[in-house]
Amino acid sequence: MRRFKSALAAVAALAAFAGVGVAAAPAQAATYCTNKSQKFFCEYGISTTKFPDGTKEEFVVGADHAVWTNWTYTDGSWNGWVSMGGWVKSGIEIGYLQDNPYNFTIAAIGSDDNYWFRVRYTNGSWSNWQVSCNVNPNGPGCP
Repeated sequence: MRRFKSALAAVAALAAFAGVGVAAAPAQAATYCTNKSQKFFCEYGISTTKFPDGTKEEFVVGADHAVWTNWTYTDGSWNGWVSMGGWVKSGIEIGYLQDNPYNFTIAAIGSDDNYWFRVRYTNGSWSNWQVSCNVNPNGPGCP
């Protein structure tokens, strides 16, 4: 667990260094795109990861500001979009943990300007949304 927390802190610090915390453009300037029938903010793009078995997983910020995901099956067909909840105003960043491409984080800036993330575990389950005060220790909601 300690190693996992260290890896997560390293990912958060790297994301901060890379400029993940860029604020979104004003809502009135929003332009929407569509991908496989999912409407999303064009400016945030599509974040994609590919697993060693060939499975692809995509993440977008939907028009409702929630994070949405879609993935392929082994035959190449798509599952269909599933909401991961949250309310974000930046693109989705993917960070890999412990040299395991099945174990990674997705992260974005939330409505409170904090850096929020979810962890995908090797077995395919996800953590709840968590705020990371490692990126901005003085952010709203941080001690």
